[in-house]
Amino acid sequence: MQRPPALPASPAISGIGTPLQRLGVAGPAAQTLGIEYADSFKKGFDDLGGTWRALAAARSPAEIQALQTAFLNRAGERAAARFAAVGDVMLSLTDALLRPKTAASGPTRPSPAH
Repeated sequence: MQRPPALPASPAISGIGTPLQRLGVAGPAAQTLGIEYADSFKKGFDDLGGTWRALAAARSPAEIQALQTAFLNRAGERAAARFAAVGDVMLSLTDALLRPKTAASGPTRPSPAH
């Protein structure tokens, strides 16, 4: 008894690995971004609390202005550091997602000999 010829792989099934691989790349990047933003916001809220306490103890308008200026400078530095880190993660994510697909690693059929 002869075996029936093997059916070719369906394009929908054979191509499912690439989106899943890319999802596997995007997951850790999203986690890294979430951690980066959470850490930055926590530092910002802690700094804001300290600044409010210092503002409550301030005795002159010049001291208040100096405290506000220092707070805004620190906030700007935090934002710049966060944006740089996010840019690096997005760049690596884009590189991984746009990398060309490598040659198929599935079995190849031998060419018929005449």
